[in-house]
Amino acid sequence: MTVRTNVQRRSANIGGSNWYGQYGDPAVIPPNSAWGRSMAGVVVNERSVVSLMAVFSCLRVLGDAATLLTPRCYHKMPAGVADVEVDPPEVVTDPYADISLRDGTFRQVASLGLNGNLVKHVVDRDSRMLPSQVELLNPGALRVDRVEGHKRYSMGPVGKVIPPEDIVHVPWVALPDGLVGLNPIEVGAMGLGIAIASEEYSSRYFAQGMHPSGILSFGKTMQQADMDRMQKKLSVEHGGLAQSFTPIVLDAEAHWESIAVSPQAAQLLESRSFSKQEIAGFYGVPMYLLGDVSDRGGTWLKGVQEMILAFVTFALSGYTQRVDEADTALCPPGYYVKRNVGELVRTNDEMLSRLIMVLRNASAASPNEIRPLVNLPRSEEEGADSLFAPLNSSQSDWAKPGFEGAVPDEEPSGAQPSNSGGSASGGTPVQGQ
Repeated sequence: MTVRTNVQRRSANIGGSNWYGQYGDPAVIPPNSAWGRSMAGVVVNERSVVSLMAVFSCLRVLGDAATLLTPRCYHKMPAGVADVEVDPPEVVTDPYADISLRDGTFRQVASLGLNGNLVKHVVDRDSRMLPSQVELLNPGALRVDRVEGHKRYSMGPVGKVIPPEDIVHVPWVALPDGLVGLNPIEVGAMGLGIAIASEEYSSRYFAQGMHPSGILSFGKTMQQADMDRMQKKLSVEHGGLAQSFTPIVLDAEAHWESIAVSPQAAQLLESRSFSKQEIAGFYGVPMYLLGDVSDRGGTWLKGVQEMILAFVTFALSGYTQRVDEADTALCPPGYYVKRNVGELVRTNDEMLSRLIMVLRNASAASPNEIRPLVNLPRSEEEGADSLFAPLNSSQSDWAKPGFEGAVPDEEPSGAQPSNSGGSASGGTPVQGQ
């Protein structure tokens, strides 16, 4: 039986993503749909919140940025010795049976952003009893209790207990005495409810709100059939884009009165913009990444690199660190996973060249430490790991016997030995054979 079949059967046995906990139990991770809290006259849950363009855009930006980072595995070394990068285990590079690594990373970020918790379930182990396959669980389907000082996880309508060693649970923000992370949708229910109400009001205003542009009145009483005929005639002759600004000809007893837009309707766009700013701040995503070209990231930011650096530092790193923590829990003891968010902070070629020269001239980085900056693999050449390797010094094949630049075996008569011909920069001289 394949791992995929095991995952499907296990989901059926535990009841899938259904939730049967008690709302008042603080040990339960409540799904947002279970609360269904009514704020500002609307229901606030994960479905209604994701329907907000600002919320979906924040999750998209955070999730897509996280998927661009490569998970790297390191062997923890003693103090004073640099950690050694090793090939990551399969449970890190290909952990899921039915989804890709990219999709899994995105779902982990979405789970943290909407539920405040990240839960992985180990479904298969190798011969050494190390995790080899996992599945992502809906935090709302999981019940957490503390029994005899240890956490106990259960799922489904019958409360099937899952061994704690098979659960990887990483909360987003938790209280000191909390077993689970706080629910972001519950915490921000007030502001999110106002945003949903504003969107719904806007939709109804344009879809079915009664807002005529003017009133046509007559000085005498009219039959209903005559009023219907005049309304239809007015709509046909002056309605639509093609009839815009067409003059209206009225008789002596008719009067046209325009209706101005109410101040409440005029502030509708400004209200929606304010809600968008609040949601962006709630998730820590700068407004310029949500399509707001008027936002430049503040007066202290000078360019695109500084803007991306601020986003990576104050928003993205919080999510990637928790995803790294979940992946580290799946690795053998002494190993950890880390995603380098600095991969997203790239500069132009000219500035990168200057940075490399400064690092090398100051002996602050070895060639192998610099090569990842330009997406090059490690070099096995002698001195590639040395901080003090000379810059323009090498023994190239061009100078070896049999090549175009080789030094002859015998020096011409009367010529001085060529044993001091170093480079102008102080490189290693090429010795004659």
